[in-house]
Amino acid sequence: MFARSTFGRALALAAVTATVAAAGARAQQLPPAKQVVDRYMEVTGAKALAGRFQGRHMVTEMSMPAMGMTMTMHLYQARPNKVLVKMEMPGMGSFSSGFDGTTAWSSNPMQGPRVLEGRELAEVLRQAEFDSFDFAKVYDRMETVGERTVAGQPCWNVRMSSTQGALQGMQADYCFDKESGLAVATTMKQVSQMGEVQVESVMSDYQSFDGLKMPTRTVTTMAGQEMVSTVKSVSHEPVDAALFALPPEVQALVGQRRN
Repeated sequence: MFARSTFGRALALAAVTATVAAAGARAQQLPPAKQVVDRYMEVTGAKALAGRFQGRHMVTEMSMPAMGMTMTMHLYQARPNKVLVKMEMPGMGSFSSGFDGTTAWSSNPMQGPRVLEGRELAEVLRQAEFDSFDFAKVYDRMETVGERTVAGQPCWNVRMSSTQGALQGMQADYCFDKESGLAVATTMKQVSQMGEVQVESVMSDYQSFDGLKMPTRTVTTMAGQEMVSTVKSVSHEPVDAALFALPPEVQALVGQRRN
């Protein structure tokens, strides 16, 4: 009986040891997040072009096939962190948001003008970062957590998070194609009028704009709705600083807060 019991414990211990060893071997196969992200910076040209551009104007066509709706979005950016987004939604009116370096805001027909705080502020700040493709400027923690398959291609899944400042609490999973090194998918939670929802995006059709490779097609799924974004043009000419000035209605809100 003792010999049988001892043999059983030995088998159990061997099984546990083998499982731990297999898990350790698998973890060792995952490349460091920094290595994956550095390769992305290399293949997109972001590393070589760091600091070269001072402004950006991107025009994107956005369509929601299920609703038969198509709209055009204009994104203006200026280094280091000014942004203005303008969009006209058929039958609903103008939507805009921005950050002038001090105040983040939004304005739309449903909610009117607002000064943003909390997670909404963090999301605008992430968008406002001119070099947002340099993930280390947005996220201070990165870890390769596994592998995925996107559009039939294997990719490394890197989890990124911000633990400090206004971006604290932001987290996203980015998947980088093993062969090309390009970012092909992302999953994150985003604040919306329905509360916090999970947003999944698949990026493809990379093209070079002034030497910087960017995806020109993004399919985003949020709350069961699918949106297809197609980049129509990208300019890196300087953007007029006056564009980023707070709209009068937002200036009035800021004045009320100070009084």
